[in-house]
Amino acid sequence: MNVVIVVYDGVYLLDFCGPLEVFYDTLNEHLQSAFKVSLVGPSTSQIKTHTNTVIHPDCSYELCPSPDVIVIPGGNLNLVQENKHFSEWIKNCVHESTITLSVCTGAFILADLGLLDGLESTTWYGATKMLQQKYPSIKVIKGKRYTDNGQIITTAGVSAGIDGSLHVVKRLLGNSTAHATAKYIEYVWDENA
Repeated sequence: MNVVIVVYDGVYLLDFCGPLEVFYDTLNEHLQSAFKVSLVGPSTSQIKTHTNTVIHPDCSYELCPSPDVIVIPGGNLNLVQENKHFSEWIKNCVHESTITLSVCTGAFILADLGLLDGLESTTWYGATKMLQQKYPSIKVIKGKRYTDNGQIITTAGVSAGIDGSLHVVKRLLGNSTAHATAKYIEYVWDENA
């Protein structure tokens, strides 16, 4: 399965690295990689995360594989307004994917595209009030590590992306595979959080 992780200038490092690690380290029943993970940006030019760490996407959105899972990390709350072409690509990928996972303020990207209307959502605890005020049609849930709406899953801030990713692994590959992955990365996962 293809996991596409969106990266862009200002992206939060753990928002994308947590899911990257989970999906990269998940093994199937034959002890082979269960996912092919790609970091996808507007181009393959360097990107500076919010910590000024420089990364290079594996591919541009125009050349990326069709996603089974797309991960939308937080960082730039104006991404949709700043890059309409990139936003349309994200919207198309969400519709094509089996699961879309937003991490932290990545929920604002989905909300800006109208993809969370009528759904439950969470985000970083410091942004829940703003999300609810800006998008009153979304039912913002506080105090949960993630919400699952079927095709769209949202997570709380930063490290909660690990919980959401393990939940995706559980949905796609089963409970034992998710727990084996959590054990491998030495993460204490409370799947009910």
